[in-house]
Amino acid sequence: MNGGATMHELSLAHDMTRIIGNALGRKVHLDRVNITIGPLSGISPESLRFCFTEVAKIEGFGEPELVINLTRAKLICLDCDTEYEAKDFYQGCPGCGSISRRILSGREFTVDSVELEEGND
Repeated sequence: MNGGATMHELSLAHDMTRIIGNALGRKVHLDRVNITIGPLSGISPESLRFCFTEVAKIEGFGEPELVINLTRAKLICLDCDTEYEAKDFYQGCPGCGSISRRILSGREFTVDSVELEEGND
């Protein structure tokens, strides 16, 4: 885990707890937080998991499980019009090898839902 990735994910973890706290109107112990991350988002899922666990504890949300749904990137080649899925930003078109493409999806980062611990509703 490099320092740059950790600072990025640490900032995201703080943003997540702020958004969750604002949405709930108060800080309560959470059981689970469900998020979606795309492979082109620039987010390291494991770094975010580590940072979120620590930040949630410090911010008064307990120790919720962070459930990460990883999506696939969908792209379209601008040279041969092939639509394809990619695991990372560096994968070229399987049809012609070009890296000239338009990103259709894969940059996602969303907090989909939170689940409260029993007795916190």
